[in-house]
Amino acid sequence: DEPTITRKLKEALLAIEATRTFSKKQILEMYFNQIYYGNQAYGIRAAATTYFGQPDLTKLTLAQIALLAGLPQAPSAYDPTQNPDGARARRTQVLDALVEEDFVTPEAADAADAEPIVVKPASTALYAPHFVFRVREQLINELGAKAAYQGGLTVLTTLDWNMQQLAEKQVREHVDALKANNVNNAALITMDPSTGEVLAYVGSYDYYGNTPTMQGDYDHAGIAYRQPGSTFKLFTYLTGMQKLGLTASSRLYDIEWQAPDGYHPRDATLQQHGPVTVRQSLRESLNLPALQVTRAVGPEAIADMVRQLGIEREWQPSQLGLAFGIGSGEMRLSDMASAYQVIANMGVRIEPTLILRITDRDGKVVRDFSKVEGRRVIDQRLAWMMADILKDNTDPNGSFVFGPWTSIGRPAALKTGTTDDLQDVLAIGFTPTRLTAIWMGNSDNSEMRGISSALGPGVLWRDYMTTVVGALPPDWYPRPAGIVDRVVCVNPSLYGGNGSGELPGPYCPSNFRMVEHYLDGTQPTSDDRAFYQSCGIKLVAPFADWQKDYDRWASAAAAGAHNYGRYTWKICGFAGASPSPTTAPAPTPRPTPTPRPTRKR
Repeated sequence: DEPTITRKLKEALLAIEATRTFSKKQILEMYFNQIYYGNQAYGIRAAATTYFGQPDLTKLTLAQIALLAGLPQAPSAYDPTQNPDGARARRTQVLDALVEEDFVTPEAADAADAEPIVVKPASTALYAPHFVFRVREQLINELGAKAAYQGGLTVLTTLDWNMQQLAEKQVREHVDALKANNVNNAALITMDPSTGEVLAYVGSYDYYGNTPTMQGDYDHAGIAYRQPGSTFKLFTYLTGMQKLGLTASSRLYDIEWQAPDGYHPRDATLQQHGPVTVRQSLRESLNLPALQVTRAVGPEAIADMVRQLGIEREWQPSQLGLAFGIGSGEMRLSDMASAYQVIANMGVRIEPTLILRITDRDGKVVRDFSKVEGRRVIDQRLAWMMADILKDNTDPNGSFVFGPWTSIGRPAALKTGTTDDLQDVLAIGFTPTRLTAIWMGNSDNSEMRGISSALGPGVLWRDYMTTVVGALPPDWYPRPAGIVDRVVCVNPSLYGGNGSGELPGPYCPSNFRMVEHYLDGTQPTSDDRAFYQSCGIKLVAPFADWQKDYDRWASAAAAGAHNYGRYTWKICGFAGASPSPTTAPAPTPRPTPTPRPTRKR
């Protein structure tokens, strides 16, 4: 095309002019001083400093010179820090070429070839290295590579240096404490959800470390695609609320079933709690109710919800099975944080940024990201409801599983996730002013041992966020217009679990009362006498092929099975009880249980 032809002509004219103005040696010198040598090193002196800690080129050995000379052809493939064998083979090729051209003697080349490759990084370390690389990426995306590298630009970033130092320190300390559990790596992102500004960014446990389980220079926050586990369920339930009109007290079923292809999902605890509410299902991270919602809305609808939240992510059709709804689809930690930002900002999407402002060499503002307007992508009331449910997980009164371990002394929302093979554990949580997403695992995907999302990234999230928000007001989101309350029949000691989720009828147990929140128009309007007159266990499965599994659970429950302590029903069909009218006491809003926590995904 014409632009390409014009560009080629300009390049040819520049080449002719360069050969007239400069000698071949000068041109070659300029070339070597600009090309890329890998590991963020541009130019031969930067490369010598990066790989050997030696900025004085006259002090390099022949072996070191040959290694550097071989890098520009394929800096990643011949990177001596990542592929020493490839670097050694490439160095041999360069030495052979030098012998052929009579630049060195065969004896000198052999001696250099026998020299071991010892990479000695420069003493001056990069500060917040992965953050810096993501800044460069954003800069190139905005203005192009030439402007980024040669434009004389000044870039003001969003980094909070004190917060960054705290993040790096706590990542190291918490990973060190979990080494016995084969936890060797972690990543962390903190942002202001109201502005999209990234305040802290840790891509790995140690940027300069390199082991199979901890590849430090690889950015596990912004590059690695990992299964998000149950942190993904946020999108599943949002889809259900938007498409099916689900509410916090909508009744789902925590009952195992088996698909014709042999797929037999279970909860992490291997328990089956029967009828449960959306609030309990999401808070306790139950897999089976989430799969019920996934089948009802379809995996494609959930993928659309992720895109609605602003994440441009495509999955192969083979990835969009039922398990997609409980986190089998891989995502980057940065994408998860970005999607959660919408909920933390009450439905308004703001593109995350690592740059506040870019100015040129004359001080003129080229880009200003501090004044970016957001756009509403979901109903404010839906975002508020979801934040209210996730707030249970940091409240010892709301979640006896997580609350004692993840409370930061103020209202905060949190969702954790653990993959089945214990390769990934995550925690993503927020207040109105700060959002932090954390991943723990190993670079080589090796399995961790005896770790859970609550006790791994959840505790790191707690310790870190307690300090991060310590000086900020302990505010929570104001309740938006269009939210109404109803007293419904649920077990308040489970903070909205079990029970019918409907208005209390004459057979609702007298201690099953709690105030629940609803988008106006979705609140229950009828009582639950039909549910309890059927003893609560004559269940109609949401899908016909699940009915036999539901009948099997109901029969076992009526015989006294599925007895899980505080989870056990004390109504008709359980322990020989029979329905009888009860008098409804005053609503019980928020109880204060403190049993021993158990592992949840």
